[in-house]
Amino acid sequence: MKKQLLYLVAIALFTQSFVNAQDYALEFDGIGSRVMYNSDATLGIMNGASDYTIEAWIKPTSDDIHNNTIIKRYYQFALFMYQDANRRVYFTHYTNAGTTTYVNSLYNVINIGEWNHVVVISNATEDTLKLYVNGVDVTADSSGNAASYPALTLEPSPDDANDTYAPNFYVGYSGSDAIPTAYIDKVRVKLLAEDIADLQTSVTDAAYVADANTAILMNFDEGTGVNTLNEAPGGVNAELQCYGGCDEIPVWVLLADTLATTENATISFSVYPNPATGNSVTVQSPAAIQSVVISDLLGKVVFAQSSVNATQLTINTELNAGMYLMNVSTSQGNGTQKLIIQ
Repeated sequence: MKKQLLYLVAIALFTQSFVNAQDYALEFDGIGSRVMYNSDATLGIMNGASDYTIEAWIKPTSDDIHNNTIIKRYYQFALFMYQDANRRVYFTHYTNAGTTTYVNSLYNVINIGEWNHVVVISNATEDTLKLYVNGVDVTADSSGNAASYPALTLEPSPDDANDTYAPNFYVGYSGSDAIPTAYIDKVRVKLLAEDIADLQTSVTDAAYVADANTAILMNFDEGTGVNTLNEAPGGVNAELQCYGGCDEIPVWVLLADTLATTENATISFSVYPNPATGNSVTVQSPAAIQSVVISDLLGKVVFAQSSVNATQLTINTELNAGMYLMNVSTSQGNGTQKLIIQ
């Protein structure tokens, strides 16, 4: 009887511990909410690094992703989502000389309404800088073609008397760029060129733990009612903030509550005429159309329109004769059809 009682107590304690170990993410409202980490000696250890891994998990909840800041350190680097329906990301590298290098991704690598793992890896030994999304090397040039870049050293950020542009570290709104409407989780900067195969493959994987190579670590697990983060290695310097006229700081959301998605739901839509002999085609869907993307068979986007919010859309394609793929995103899911232009 005592053994059974002890067993039940152990189960209860284990269950209680599991329940209390909540996994959170932060929701950004697209207005001005952000996380700011004040510049200090901890951020300074990134200066001069040519081996580093920068990563974040992000779930955009809107097609309006033009130049949305994911993470940024002023005068050093930034990671953005951009080009709307093309769903690209890019890494910006700043230098003290005033030059800027933009490392782009291929088209259509960000899934709206789903968690995406965005990673930058600079490897000085291999002299490469690569951009990964969901474990895939998506490094490209500005035209969306596969490309390669040499390793880029994180030069020191110059001090600035204006706190708005001090070399702080931001998640979300940074003060001058567009603001994400998205969930963000597990932001980390390591001064080590990680192997992409060794990184997490799901946002629900265990929280990261800081080590000697960790410059920034934010698992965002503090939870509701807390606006000062204590996970960053330098101490309690990261704060949830409202900036520039926003209504609220980032909102704590249970990670489990963010996992529902309609992105993988398949919907049917009609497109006519198909084959098309002219330059005009009409798309009709039973659910509100959010975006339409037309790609050639090599994956290059030749037409994109977002923020449609209607069940019918007539578009002027002006495409060369050939076969294309039309992807339609709606409020109830996605659908893809072949489009033939004669």
